[in-house]
Amino acid sequence: MKHPLLRLTLLLAFLMTACYQEIQPNAAIPEVTSVMTSGPKPALQTAPAPATPTQIFFPAQALTAGPIHIIVIGDDFPHGDGDDDGRGYPVRLLELASQIRPGSTIVNFAQSGWTSDDLVAGEGELSSQLDMAVAEVESAFSQRRAAVVLVWVGGNDLWELYTGVTEVTVEQEEKDALRFSENIDEVLLSLRETGAEAIIARLDDQSQRPARRRSEVYPDITADELLRMSAQLQKYNEIISSKAEEYGVLTVDFYNSEIFVSDATLSADGFHPNSVGYDLIAQAWYKALIKILP
Repeated sequence: MKHPLLRLTLLLAFLMTACYQEIQPNAAIPEVTSVMTSGPKPALQTAPAPATPTQIFFPAQALTAGPIHIIVIGDDFPHGDGDDDGRGYPVRLLELASQIRPGSTIVNFAQSGWTSDDLVAGEGELSSQLDMAVAEVESAFSQRRAAVVLVWVGGNDLWELYTGVTEVTVEQEEKDALRFSENIDEVLLSLRETGAEAIIARLDDQSQRPARRRSEVYPDITADELLRMSAQLQKYNEIISSKAEEYGVLTVDFYNSEIFVSDATLSADGFHPNSVGYDLIAQAWYKALIKILP
């Protein structure tokens, strides 16, 4: 057995060596894996904030009791083109709605010949129909009146796409569909954010209208372009249906309607409805409106 004093001497020597190895200045430096640049000390990193969820709009709700305020925006048809007595469908619709909601009112901002671009941004000296509709909704709410906005637009978009050019490319059609989709997005989002209910029309196939004066109005439209217009229209209607579902908006479907192909319901130009046609159009809108008029 080793002497206790010897053991103590060896232990002290070991401890001194260990301490020396720990603090020696020539010890290897750990590899640097990141470098802090000059400037303010960065804040402590935290987990990224969750993305803002897409706003969810509930399906159409029943309008509150009492008179309602109907706001109409769109193009030729809500404007009343072709109607001998000049009332179009809005006045007829008001007459129907007033039977169950006495004292109801209507304002019609529609303009003949306008596209969805015009409806959103205005045209010439005329203001945006969308802006006027939003202001009208807010005014109605300030008077404690329920408001509903009726949207019917897109026909002139199609005619303008296929006229005045040598040939419309597939790429142009795709860009046009995207443009139309963005416009419908802006219209329905702006209206629904006010708290108003809205109803939007699915379009008829304009390539099927007799349009006796089409050659005068759109002389550049060819038979092939009419077929392509019909296909583009289906894209428009798919957009309208999809956006209507997204924003909780009711629809009126004129896609398979006989109103726009029958001489009995069309004006002399074979393009716009006559008074009989507008009677039927008003009834179609009323069937949608009645769903939110308990």
